[in-house]
Amino acid sequence: MQTIKQVAEQFNVTYDTLRYYEKIGLLPPIKRGAQGRREYGAAEIEALNKIVHLRQLGASIAECQQIMKLSENSRDVATFDEGIAILQRLDQELNERIARINQQKGFLKQKIGRFEQARQELENGSKKAAAHS
Repeated sequence: MQTIKQVAEQFNVTYDTLRYYEKIGLLPPIKRGAQGRREYGAAEIEALNKIVHLRQLGASIAECQQIMKLSENSRDVATFDEGIAILQRLDQELNERIARINQQKGFLKQKIGRFEQARQELENGSKKAAAHS
């Protein structure tokens, strides 16, 4: 069992976020210890791991709820179709973000090359000036 503090730190979320996920039913009701404090078990940690990853991928709360329904052994084909569509959209958006990041990496690589070249030219010019003194 883990405390709310441990879980919040593990997933880099706030206590309010954890309470909100529980309140809206995204997380199952969290068991309470003798002192009334939340105690997160393995099932809650696994569910939260899915939710956090989906949110990092850009899924909305509603989309997380749809995907989590699938995790509850849904037998509805339409629900699976919706889940597949959500995941495919998230995959496409991730590919687009990766392409933008790769473009920015190319820009940085060019900038670094230009700075290194300018530095080398400056250094070579200083050595020549020192040789002529």
